[in-house]
Amino acid sequence: MPIDSLPRFRVFLSLAATLVLAFAFGVAEAKPKAETKPKAEEAPAEDAGSKAASKRKPAKNEKAEKPAADKGSDKPEQIGSFGEWGAYAAQSGRNRTCYALGQPKERTPKSKLKDSSAYIFISTRPAENIHNEVAISLGYPTKDGSAAMADIDGDSYELITKGTNAWVKDQTREREFVGALRGGSKLIVKASSSKGTSTTDSYSLKGLSEALARAVQECK
Repeated sequence: MPIDSLPRFRVFLSLAATLVLAFAFGVAEAKPKAETKPKAEEAPAEDAGSKAASKRKPAKNEKAEKPAADKGSDKPEQIGSFGEWGAYAAQSGRNRTCYALGQPKERTPKSKLKDSSAYIFISTRPAENIHNEVAISLGYPTKDGSAAMADIDGDSYELITKGTNAWVKDQTREREFVGALRGGSKLIVKASSSKGTSTTDSYSLKGLSEALARAVQECK
């Protein structure tokens, strides 16, 4: 990237980080979930003694336990800039999210995508025991469940779409996918809009490994 374009890129990346905050905290709900088998037995109902204990007033000299104060929500803070990628941290109540964020250097067809933005978001959310979860915002509506493809230096990975986002289809390969990103140089994402328009986003992976390491360190 030319030196004179770096300030503009960093401002754009910072703006994207602010816009992605809502996406960051909603991604877990939007992500397609694997089916789970129904439980054989329901949990036993709470007995009368337990209910009474839960409603018991504290003794005269006993202090009632107060719920922890809600810290509220903060805007994402940039904690590092590495090549084409940024590292960020954000707080929502008691939940902290740290992530690496990158945007494509090229999008085609340009005429169809000139008013939309795309980015890749690799997040760690300790409170949910989530580490290096990959989510891709395509910037346009897709047909839910439609196929998409990611290519990292010639290695292909199937993606699955929902809404305007895409994820690694086989979640058992997500760690492998992140490893390939960290060691790769170029990522190409191919998908289709709900109207059938095929798109290609090209990302540089320069700086991703460092940005991801910084994000993980922040959310230890």
